[in-house]
Amino acid sequence: MPARPNGGHHAAAAPRLLLNAQPFGFGPAAAMSILAAELAPVCERLAYIGSGHTLDLQKEPPYHAVHDTTGRSPDELRALLRDLAPRYDLFITAMDFEMAEPALRAGFDVAVYDALTWYWPAVPDVAHEAVLYLAQDFFGVRERVAADPALRGRAVIIPPAITRGPDWRPGRHVLVNLGGLHNPYWLPDDAVAYARLMLTAVRAGVPVGRSLVVAASRTVAAGLADPDVGTYDHATMLELMGTAAYACMTSGLGNIYDAAATGVPTLWLPAANDSQPAQARLLCRNGYCDACLDWADIGLPVDDRAPTPAVSQAISRVVREVSDGRHLRARLASRLAELTAGLGVTPGRARGLTVRFGQGGMPQAAEAIVRWFERSR
Repeated sequence: MPARPNGGHHAAAAPRLLLNAQPFGFGPAAAMSILAAELAPVCERLAYIGSGHTLDLQKEPPYHAVHDTTGRSPDELRALLRDLAPRYDLFITAMDFEMAEPALRAGFDVAVYDALTWYWPAVPDVAHEAVLYLAQDFFGVRERVAADPALRGRAVIIPPAITRGPDWRPGRHVLVNLGGLHNPYWLPDDAVAYARLMLTAVRAGVPVGRSLVVAASRTVAAGLADPDVGTYDHATMLELMGTAAYACMTSGLGNIYDAAATGVPTLWLPAANDSQPAQARLLCRNGYCDACLDWADIGLPVDDRAPTPAVSQAISRVVREVSDGRHLRARLASRLAELTAGLGVTPGRARGLTVRFGQGGMPQAAEAIVRWFERSR
């Protein structure tokens, strides 16, 4: 690995940090936007580098600069990282391991925030080269970290990136949260097709007198061209959840922990990627699930234990099949209506996750980063 350019962090009186998020779902990007707000007051310079829908949640301020890498070739990306490395003390990524590798080679010290330590077949290799590995707590995380001697001195287990909000105050709207649809194995058209299918199914069962509020990425919102669909920042999303009669959401870990923070009763929608079914199963198995709808419930099971590209392709085929089949669409809408019929009476069971795994993870992550900076000087 090349030497740190220009002495790196040793020259700065306050941290100079470059943040990044994996373009897979909205969880990594949301986590970085929360971390940025925590770090901004203590930084000399704070910037973001990333691509695609992750930019929807990254703004100036709190960032001093946002570097859009959408469409850049690997050579162009490496050149940009080499140019940026002397200006920053630390590159912090939310699970974009493909970006972390060239950042290391460009001369950055790298920190990794990982919400899926529990899920990977093995802890990603880059975690063993990182100066900090911020593992978000979940089922099995502490055991996995303890069993990996190479993480000793690097790993910090942090609570979920949430702060428990006020008690759930049910209003008149039903929230459909379609965050987490984008990933490298799905075309934008796949995400839009899934969103359209789920929105149609939910809308068919919304009780009379309730309005519908739908959250999606800018790309999906543009593809749907529906007046009920918008793109919202994280604070607004929490407000929409905390005041919804109930929510229908994709079962990404970010959405799961937002449900825990707000207490909104939630139906977890059929999977849009390979990690979502496993997360939904863990919630159900441990008593934190209000309602869950799987592709198998309408007779079209997907093997989520297959490799990620194969899972994404299978889900895409199922979405097309249900979208094209009147009886399958009716079955989806009917099952969804049955499962949501009892929601909205009591707070959501995901609320208990804040007791089991804690909260306030991003302030603790920010503290760990600042401590590393102070030690490194």
